Amino acid sequence: MNNIPTGLIVVGAAMLLFYLRLGMLRGRKRRLEREQALEIRRSLKKRRAMEDKKPDFEHPRYQVVSWVMVVGALILMLAGVTMYTAKWFPQNYSEYWWISATAGVLLFTFCFK
Repeated sequence: MNNIPTGLIVVGAAMLLFYLRLGMLRGRKRRLEREQALEIRRSLKKRRAMEDKKPDFEHPRYQVVSWVMVVGALILMLAGVTMYTAKWFPQNYSEYWWISATAGVLLFTFCFK
């Protein structure tokens, strides 16, 4: 059996948490939209007011909490990938590449709401 490095498993688990969080945010948004649609169907006044409104496709489902955090997370992830792949990086630090990459992914996870 092939040996998978521990760092790769840790980074993969962090990425899995990232995608689970985005799925939770998306599910909550859809649930709120369904509840609002049900409320509109039940209320005649709101239904008349909402008849002219079209679905909003211009705004994304996710919002960025802080662009500074996004840039910081990207820098951490890129530093981790560079440490993992670059031959010029000092060998003493290159075996700890996964710490930087995992920190970047976890920070990126909480950049959206």
